[in-house]
Amino acid sequence: MKSLWSEKTVIERSEFVAAILLTLLLIGFHIIFFLHAGPLWRDEISSLTLATKPLLGEFWKSLPLDPFPAGYFLLLRGWSAIGFANNDLALRALGLLIGLSTLAALWVSCYLIDKSSPLWPLALFAFNPLTLEGGDSLRPYGFGLIWIVFAFAFIWRIASGKFGKPIVICAFVTVLLSAQSLFTNALMLFAIGLGAAVVLLKRKDWRAFWLIVGIGAAAALSLLVYLPTIRATRDWAQIIANKNDVASVFLVARDAIADAGAFAEWTWLALIVALFVALFLNRARILFAVFTLLVAVAATIGFLSAAHYLVFPRYFLPAMAIVALLIHTFWSALPNRFFIRAINLVLALLVCAMSLEAFYQRATMRMTNCDQTAATVEQRAGADDLIIVTSFLYGVSFQRYYHGPAPWLAVPQVSDFSLHRWDLLKQALAGSDPIPDLVSRAENVLRGGHAVFLVGKLGPPPSEPPQSFPPAPQTEFGWQMEPYLAQWKSELTFWIEHHAVHGNDLSIQDAQPVNQLERLGLFEVSGWRGD
Repeated sequence: MKSLWSEKTVIERSEFVAAILLTLLLIGFHIIFFLHAGPLWRDEISSLTLATKPLLGEFWKSLPLDPFPAGYFLLLRGWSAIGFANNDLALRALGLLIGLSTLAALWVSCYLIDKSSPLWPLALFAFNPLTLEGGDSLRPYGFGLIWIVFAFAFIWRIASGKFGKPIVICAFVTVLLSAQSLFTNALMLFAIGLGAAVVLLKRKDWRAFWLIVGIGAAAALSLLVYLPTIRATRDWAQIIANKNDVASVFLVARDAIADAGAFAEWTWLALIVALFVALFLNRARILFAVFTLLVAVAATIGFLSAAHYLVFPRYFLPAMAIVALLIHTFWSALPNRFFIRAINLVLALLVCAMSLEAFYQRATMRMTNCDQTAATVEQRAGADDLIIVTSFLYGVSFQRYYHGPAPWLAVPQVSDFSLHRWDLLKQALAGSDPIPDLVSRAENVLRGGHAVFLVGKLGPPPSEPPQSFPPAPQTEFGWQMEPYLAQWKSELTFWIEHHAVHGNDLSIQDAQPVNQLERLGLFEVSGWRGD
């Protein structure tokens, strides 16, 4: 008996020490990201502008342009109110605090579940580069992750029968905060609640069952205030519509878990399969984990398939957090034997080790080079030159970081680049081709002996003159913005190729990797060549 106790003590302490060391390593990576992420990229700037609208009425009216619940924006508003709105590093500090709080939430939640260390949530979720990038950015994802992790633990405590008044209050508060952070958290709350309900119905614990139902209903009712916001997004949502199906959304979900590498991906899949196999153990934790997993995955993939929005891997972060916690409950439900616990420890450490390279690359990634591009243009462009930002999408960032004398226009030009004005872009799609007016102005600049600077991304020029699109939705593309933006860029590229004499690539040579969504090029053209 002493030997068995000794083995148990050794493995428990080993797991605890390993989790502590992994957490310290993660803290170091979060600090590295904080120091290397650099200035804000366009989505972060859009969130900041929305959160800091002068009046709360303006903020609420603008919410459909960045359709998230208000919780995170109010936090960002408060952070900015104490003087951090114009300091990128200070704003990044909020992301750092949120990222570190997510790590703390994993520890607290696993302690609440079974008084153990969060080995698998750290290995599978916290060591995924997507968690670092999405959770520490100036966007609502990290804030939402904190509360969904806490909500999971408190709901489980109610489902397991280990609760009193403080647990019920904490469950109520964290569920509400979770729902008010990310709309997709509502799907996770539904999944967790349903998993808990299955366990409670089997046990016939009606008091706990109705507590779960009541808390879930309160969270659902709290979201009704956003129905006008959701309806308002329909005015512009067509321009970013995407034809999704279950298969395509599933592939994006696979990309999300594979962000840490192939070994992590296969470990995710193997552990999920093992979770279903473990149903034969007939334990409440396994039953809860399986039902919650099924509903969480089905709800997320089903919702994103039906939404017809372009799907990004970061949309799966809440589901990844919940599944990682479910895997934690799976391991804790297995027989408490030294061999099983040893496999658990070694495999988790191996996942972390195999994820390190990808994680380090993401930690040292710059979120944009628009500030560097803007600084280069400021040094070279005079008041008589012209700057063309090759896509509407980059206008938000360029407006924040460019302060030079040369005028600039975007493709297409809209009246407000303080945040993502999708409504104004839709109006531009419905108007006439913006390129003729733009190149007419560029022609005057080149004829006058001045330069035109192109900021953004340009592909190879087409071999034949591209034909203008009629106003949307009079083409086969309807209201989709991407074909129009690509067509306008093609027209501009063709015109530059056939009318400018000199070209000079001024692209920034980055010493660190840059977020591919905002890695901008810079090209200077001068001299006039007629038809």
